[in-house]
Amino acid sequence: MDKQAQWDIENLQKIIGVIPYAIERAIKALEKQVPQKVKKYKALNETACPECGFAFGYYEYDDEKFDYCYNCGQKLDWESEGEHDE
Repeated sequence: MDKQAQWDIENLQKIIGVIPYAIERAIKALEKQVPQKVKKYKALNETACPECGFAFGYYEYDDEKFDYCYNCGQKLDWESEGEHDE
């Protein structure tokens, strides 16, 4: 086998090895674009990201509603905040 063919085979094997990882990352990125209901903890009086649990602050005073969690990048749905007792 000539050197060019060997080089092509080795590079193709490297690329094929990366494809499953790249697909998984792409799927995760797309899933973050689907809005998730913001968690609303009534007992703690705060809101949090449904994906990573990052607390945004007190919901009674929360005038600023972010489109995305600035911790993990999850798109947020503030229209239908999910109530939680925790």
